[in-house]
Amino acid sequence: MRLSNETLATILDKPAATVTAAELRDKDISHIDDISKYAQLRKLDLSSNNISSSEGLDGLRQLKSLAHVNLSSNALEDMDFVEEMHSVGVLNISNNKIKRISKHVSKCKELKAIIIGHNEVKAIEHIDGLDKLNTLVVSHNQIDAIPSMPKLRELTKISAAHNKIKAVPDLTLYPVLKEVRLNDNKITSIPENIRSCTSLRVVDLGNNQMEDWTSIAPLESLSDLDNLNLKGNPICAEKGYRDRVIKMIPSLRVLDGERFDQRFLKRKEKRKLKESGALETTSGDKSESVAETQPPARPRNKQQEAGSMERQPNVKRQRTSRPGTQRELK
Repeated sequence: MRLSNETLATILDKPAATVTAAELRDKDISHIDDISKYAQLRKLDLSSNNISSSEGLDGLRQLKSLAHVNLSSNALEDMDFVEEMHSVGVLNISNNKIKRISKHVSKCKELKAIIIGHNEVKAIEHIDGLDKLNTLVVSHNQIDAIPSMPKLRELTKISAAHNKIKAVPDLTLYPVLKEVRLNDNKITSIPENIRSCTSLRVVDLGNNQMEDWTSIAPLESLSDLDNLNLKGNPICAEKGYRDRVIKMIPSLRVLDGERFDQRFLKRKEKRKLKESGALETTSGDKSESVAETQPPARPRNKQQEAGSMERQPNVKRQRTSRPGTQRELK
């Protein structure tokens, strides 16, 4: 389908001037033609369609207010379409067939998050001047190194898992970096300079090639690290591995995907006890309910007993007034 002002009007059924967001996922769209009537669009989801080239996205050039664009799960082979998208803050082009990061991305000065996972990218390029970028996701590509990008001072997250990276990059360049995911690469050790990356909270280095304690020793200086994954590295087979890592990094709450801090464990145990108590209460309620349905065998209180006697007021008088009663008592 070719998306135009007319087709978009049919899909959205709203006045064009009032539309700021459009959900167009899985609509079999192959081309974006003129949709200039929707100039107020800020968020556009075109994921899971059949767009294969930048030419198929020509209509986006006229949308100067676009801030969030999702083009994941299409068949894009390039990303030159970003040339005129100067206002975009979030760009998701994961799950496509992109081989290179376009030079035009350097013009997207408002970009805060770029997601290029699950493509065929071999190098990280043309983004080192995006000084507002806080999230970089390039996982599941063919990247063998992460370059130095000293201008990215706002970067808080780097995800470059499932690539061919052999060394942890210089993370000291990113003073507010909180999360690094480099799992499923070919990393053999952690560099000493990571000791000064005290803002790090999450580090995922699972399924790499770290074999001994010296290869992970610099992690001991990360005083605020609370989530660490080393699962799948040879060092995990070392005797006493888990206890030693927990002792080495006292701030940890999650190791290899398992949370273990005492506060969490206490809440978990309390929740179990509460659920168990609820089950017992439910069972008891059922028993009481069954008991209440049984008819009483006799009056249950004095009032009922009194009422029973009142219904037979002459019984005793009849018995004591029978002839011969007095003689028998004597």
